[in-house]
Amino acid sequence: MKQVSIGHTLVGDGNPCLIAFEPSATYTTVSEAKALLDAVAAAGADAVKFQTFLPGEAERMMGGRRDIEVEFGTPTGRKKESVQEALKRRELHFEEWKALASFAHENGLLFIASAYFFDTVARMRDLGVDALKVSKGDVNNALLIEAMAKTGLPVILDGREKFEDVRRGVEICKKAGNEEVIIMHCPAGYPALDDTVHLRAIPAIKEMTGFPVGFADHSLGDLMNYAAVALGANMLEKTLSPDRATERVEHFMSLEPHELKQFVDNVRRVEKAMGSADILSSSRVEENARRSFVANRNIAQGENITLEMLDFRRPGNAGISVAQGHEVLGKKAAQDIPAGTFLQWEMLE
Repeated sequence: MKQVSIGHTLVGDGNPCLIAFEPSATYTTVSEAKALLDAVAAAGADAVKFQTFLPGEAERMMGGRRDIEVEFGTPTGRKKESVQEALKRRELHFEEWKALASFAHENGLLFIASAYFFDTVARMRDLGVDALKVSKGDVNNALLIEAMAKTGLPVILDGREKFEDVRRGVEICKKAGNEEVIIMHCPAGYPALDDTVHLRAIPAIKEMTGFPVGFADHSLGDLMNYAAVALGANMLEKTLSPDRATERVEHFMSLEPHELKQFVDNVRRVEKAMGSADILSSSRVEENARRSFVANRNIAQGENITLEMLDFRRPGNAGISVAQGHEVLGKKAAQDIPAGTFLQWEMLE
């Protein structure tokens, strides 16, 4: 299994799962974004991930089409809003992105950026981000993926596209001399329904590619993340909101700041509980829970030992173990054995 370095953090089997929170769609000011980053750092997470739109890029991407809408869930039901307006809320000036990246690094967090244009890729590289992510809509964007790979930064591929396009994205990175690739399994939907999460894709992608695989969670709550870790996810990405009751896209499926520490702690507990299959080669039963053979009546010297003469009593190391039952039957008593005596090998012949 390939190991990928994001900053000084190794991602891949044998390493702690990298935990990233994404406040991309849920902050309204830089100061609010910094407050969310404070919560991420305090929770002990590893990284933050932003969709790094610069001013004008939402309109540039959508061509001014405000009629294209995204549907999403809220506490009061399904709603819709303009995709362009939703993306425009993510726009910050370069200096503001620089301030956020610096703030993240000062607080011990990796900074992962989704970039959508060639010039933005270059600017994010200059800004000092730790990894670049290819968004769901760009997994078939060969030239943009190539540009990201040529920065030398780790490339994270969103796995919502059909897998042949994901595989092609991996090959583009490799051809560009960059094998620092992570593939994120990401269910569709805002939020994703349970039967659309398809967690079995995580080990399947690992087996097909040999690269680390993450899980970008769009479901409600936190449950699916723990199942993903148990299935081998090397990275988690979960959206973060100051208030998930906000009736805009992505808030409803997010965690709130006070929930982050418990989330991180739960992930680490699951990792610790995974342990090793080597446990199957050793016993987890204490000797005092096992049993030894005991005479249930007086046995005279010279009698052949039969099942009717025997009982089983704890502990397992007080005499002949019941594991050796077939070897005991048919033996002859070498001496008189009083009832209630734990049988020893020297008492038999």
